[in-house]
Amino acid sequence: MAIETSPSLTGSDLQTWNSYLQATRLLLDTLDHRLTEEAGISLPDFIVLFRLSQAGDDGMRMSELAEAAVFSRSRISHAFGRLENQGWVERRSCPTDRRGSFGFLTESGWAKLRTGEPIHAEVVQRNFIDAVGAEDQDAFRTATDNMRILLGADPSDPTC
Repeated sequence: MAIETSPSLTGSDLQTWNSYLQATRLLLDTLDHRLTEEAGISLPDFIVLFRLSQAGDDGMRMSELAEAAVFSRSRISHAFGRLENQGWVERRSCPTDRRGSFGFLTESGWAKLRTGEPIHAEVVQRNFIDAVGAEDQDAFRTATDNMRILLGADPSDPTC
């Protein structure tokens, strides 16, 4: 009986994939460590605050927040509860849909976000933007937009 094998990555394809995986993991680990140590907030929690800040005074539906933060609904619920306990966010009922709710940043949430933003910007600038370089940013964005399309996302949606 012949055993069917699936295609494997080899050579340059494997090197590219491994390089991407390691760089991404190192960047996210560095961001999380710096934000936790210097601002007292984890990267996932910072992402939730950041996404809520983009909604401004209108807040954001919890389902939209989950999508924007690239979290499952269960994960956003747990994260939001943790942030509520910190006093950084609040949940309000949707006036038109009793089942839905909106998330909002509190004043202390805005303050925590302002504390973390310079750290986030510095790490991303030094370890990502500078590494990609101005001349390769369009090509990098095209590649990641293509990835998002292949994975079913709408690349014109800035929140995904």
